[in-house]
Amino acid sequence: MTATRAFAHKRTLFTLFVGVLTFMPFQASAKNILIFAAASTADALSAAIKVYPDKTSPIRVSYASSGALARQIENGAPTALFLSASVPWTKRLGQKNLLANNSMIDLLHNRLVLAVPKSSKLNIKITKGFDLALKIGNGRLAIGNPSHVPAGIYAKAALKNLGVWQSLARRTARTSDVRGALALIERGEVPAGIIYQSDVITSKRAKVLDTFPEESHPPILYPLSIIKEHETKAARRFYVYLQSESVSAIFRQFGFDVK
Repeated sequence: MTATRAFAHKRTLFTLFVGVLTFMPFQASAKNILIFAAASTADALSAAIKVYPDKTSPIRVSYASSGALARQIENGAPTALFLSASVPWTKRLGQKNLLANNSMIDLLHNRLVLAVPKSSKLNIKITKGFDLALKIGNGRLAIGNPSHVPAGIYAKAALKNLGVWQSLARRTARTSDVRGALALIERGEVPAGIIYQSDVITSKRAKVLDTFPEESHPPILYPLSIIKEHETKAARRFYVYLQSESVSAIFRQFGFDVK
């Protein structure tokens, strides 16, 4: 198997893995809570769920890219809450009258970073016109697929604003969500990638080289909302819990800013 085919095979396996997580059956009820959440929130949200005091309401989460999850909600997926990494995708659900009234709030804020494997010797400073293509040599730049993954959309916007997208567009390894990009970096399959600050916090195999200027891309906000058709008292309680100071402290530990 060639290196290119092997890389494509690994990406296919990762996509199938995410699909299995996303479509796992879940029986909705007045007490059960199903949450759709951006892949980048996985570590922090799992930690918050672990200490949720209401043990009468079983919570399950499906993590994937916000675009993929939003499309599933449009198609009737029985989720009660949506924690997205994309304001536009959430607003799209609102325009389709799928959100409970006044339930969309900006819960979190994140930063976009250039990350490399822990052992990397690269030294790159993000500036206007910086030659990232030259720095990564014959390798590829890992990013979430900019057609639907928020981190990839932000990455493309930042690289365009800095004047370097054209030199990199055909040299990207595009993944089904931001955690896929992190995985490529951690395994050393790419020399660098663009991910969120929060993705690197708990990683033992990746490090941040530099942070993209906030003005180079749209604000990275995470809206939380309730899906109207599956709103329950249990879902409302967890929605309020995610806005509590105790949960805000958890999100901060994992590299998020809390709105």
